[in-house]
Amino acid sequence: MQNDNTPYQNGAVIFWKEVNNTGESQSLTLPDWGSGEAVDKSVSGEFSKIAMSDIPSATTITLSQGTGSGKVYIKLKATHQPASLDRTEFQYLMDSYTVGDFISEGLGLTLVEKEGKASRAGIDCHVQLSKAPPAA
Repeated sequence: MQNDNTPYQNGAVIFWKEVNNTGESQSLTLPDWGSGEAVDKSVSGEFSKIAMSDIPSATTITLSQGTGSGKVYIKLKATHQPASLDRTEFQYLMDSYTVGDFISEGLGLTLVEKEGKASRAGIDCHVQLSKAPPAA
């Protein structure tokens, strides 16, 4: 039996609607690592917290609100294999970090782009996986 150390678990981005630390969630399951595929999900403004698990290295995650000149967004890049993010308010991410910062609520995520100020509007999520499989 040969072991090539290839991970077989897909990552996920999870959106939480919380009141007093309870509430429903919606998730976006990522395609296979190294696929180069992109996936998208939109959630209503009630879903204000985000968590991530098993995000492949070199993946970019763009979280945005609005369109055109009023678009607000933050773009994160996974720099660790696998990267993760503890349950965190979208508004907190927008208000607390600048380009180049590592996100302290997670492991292996850095902020690469940011524009605008978050509101309680819905969140659009775009995830782009790298075409090359991450090194083990």
